[in-house]
Amino acid sequence: MALHDFYCDVCSTVVVDVNVPATIGAVAGAPDHCGHKMQWIPQTRAMDVGGVKGAAFTAFDCYDGQNRKVRVENYRQMHKLEQESEQQYRNGEGQPLRFRALHQNRSNMLSNTFGDGGQEKPSASAIRRFAPRPSSSEPGFGPGVNESNCSALKE
Repeated sequence: MALHDFYCDVCSTVVVDVNVPATIGAVAGAPDHCGHKMQWIPQTRAMDVGGVKGAAFTAFDCYDGQNRKVRVENYRQMHKLEQESEQQYRNGEGQPLRFRALHQNRSNMLSNTFGDGGQEKPSASAIRRFAPRPSSSEPGFGPGVNESNCSALKE
């Protein structure tokens, strides 16, 4: 048995989750309504059709891993762009691309989608320049800021 959805051309009634044996098929097993056979509503994947809560996918422009402008019109294209940019990054070409909200929800939104640590590797001179000073028990102010040019009091 398989669950199928049907609609009536005469009165526009929709009937959902009707058990129809697979041996008969959805079209042949359509129920009668208003004196006519109902029309079968084909099952489609929500990701390509509408997205979250039935909202239509809104096309948008973005840049791919090679910094070329691309028009994204569906979720499948988003996944393809990610896969291509990851492969290009492994080949040493460009940067990997992630659509963060596509893979995450409110429970893991603060997690790094690229795995542990960042992608950027600072140079040895940058690490020496911006590292906190070991002699101080307090955290540093940051680059270009020290005790002489900052104050907690309003001026």
